[in-house]
Amino acid sequence: MAVPVSTPASGTAPVPPGNDHVELSYDATVPRALVHRASIAEVFVTDSTETGEDTFVVAAQLPRAHMIGESFPLYDFSLMVEVVRQAGVLIAHRHLEVQLGSAFIFRNLTLRTTAFESLRIGSRPANARIKVSVRTRRNRAGRLQGFSFTGEIEVDGRPAMLGEGGLLILSKAAYQAMRSRRLSPGHPGLLLPRFTAAEPSHVGRRDSRNVFVTEPVADAGRFGCQLVVDTSHPHIFDHPLDHVPGHLQMEAARQLAVAAVARLHALDPYSLSVASITSDFADYVELDRVTRLRATVDGFHWDEDLCTFITPVVVEAVQEDTVATAMRLDVAQWV
Repeated sequence: MAVPVSTPASGTAPVPPGNDHVELSYDATVPRALVHRASIAEVFVTDSTETGEDTFVVAAQLPRAHMIGESFPLYDFSLMVEVVRQAGVLIAHRHLEVQLGSAFIFRNLTLRTTAFESLRIGSRPANARIKVSVRTRRNRAGRLQGFSFTGEIEVDGRPAMLGEGGLLILSKAAYQAMRSRRLSPGHPGLLLPRFTAAEPSHVGRRDSRNVFVTEPVADAGRFGCQLVVDTSHPHIFDHPLDHVPGHLQMEAARQLAVAAVARLHALDPYSLSVASITSDFADYVELDRVTRLRATVDGFHWDEDLCTFITPVVVEAVQEDTVATAMRLDVAQWV
């Protein structure tokens, strides 16, 4: 996604190699352009530093109340996905000298919970630390073309999640050339049928504005629904986009998976949470095409690490009979 040119990227000085316990600031968020956000309220990362060759630590504050973070009493999985995204973009701009205005294309992203209790919302906003290692890919001229990363997330000093992913980086001109045949945001051609969103309680949500799927329907052993896209959503569409962002697709997949598992096993959707998600973004999901989600639910099993039952679910985002995104989720009953 492209980001408007704004405050120049300025980094902090590197710390001695291997020093992951350096003090980071939680007093203010970083400039919004460094994480591709238009609204200051949508920025969660606060600081970063280089700890060694291609290793970094990023600080973030987790808000106790946020529009997308409504899965009380745990910090919302979708919120944590956004924190990881912001950490990766910040590292690219501040530490890897990627120019503002560059477009980032996430090819894959995996996020796995290692301890639900670490994600429990307390009496104050939590401080998160994301330790990240990257493997860069550059062209012959030395320009960064993308990188893969692995990371560990601690919340208030306790291990909480593991993540990994990969992304491509394009110049603004290259991105515009690649997407030139697509309709621009706001074009009347983006009008689609106005699908009715599912009942929030059926998908584990409380705020109807955060429901991004139609009512799931069982069909030949699968569950299916339509993607509900609201381009006025202040968090998902913080600024205009020319495609359906991966963040929205992952949250929609979470909602379909929760609804399917709850219905199959007679469980309360509010007792279910995503323990992990792996997303492979094969192609853009376009705003001017209907997107259908289909889910296949596997049998549940006991997870020794999380001490709960896990149900694997495969979700595909399909446009015009082509799978654009494949996602694999583990749904857990954590209470």
